[in-house]
Amino acid sequence: MYKLLIEKEMDAFSIIEARDALLQFEPSNQEANEVRKRVYRQLALFQRNGWLKCIGRGRQKRFYVTDEFRKLPVVSKKDTLATSPYCQTQRSIDNKNEYFVLIKERKEHEGELKIVLGEIDEYRMLQTRFPALENTITPLLQRSRLRSAELLGKVNVLTNVLKCLSIEEAIC
Repeated sequence: MYKLLIEKEMDAFSIIEARDALLQFEPSNQEANEVRKRVYRQLALFQRNGWLKCIGRGRQKRFYVTDEFRKLPVVSKKDTLATSPYCQTQRSIDNKNEYFVLIKERKEHEGELKIVLGEIDEYRMLQTRFPALENTITPLLQRSRLRSAELLGKVNVLTNVLKCLSIEEAIC
């Protein structure tokens, strides 16, 4: 939407025109119909927020930028990510090998998480098959759930850090 409404300054456009303009900006492997649906969902969201108004019906429907949208402060996504409070790390990381270990750790945690999720599924299946074992299985299931939450937290942290590092690397 940033590219369409800010960069291209579209106003009084149809869904098809927005779709075509988006496809010019970002060539996609998706079918044109799927891109149209994605654009429509975004337009509907902007309309609910009062940033766009719609006039007409069906194929004659046109979207207009409202004054409320024009009053919004506009900051590009790249600038927002660069100044994100989650990305307050060193800005001068020159060597990818310095954080290659983080990528390795994330992969290890993801692998462990898959194993634990498999355990959880198996415990659930056993509870269903053998209701008499519920008292035995429930504590094991709870332990696996806690472990999966820990691992997911670790994966998320490492993913966010790596994302910030790659953003900073692209900016520098």
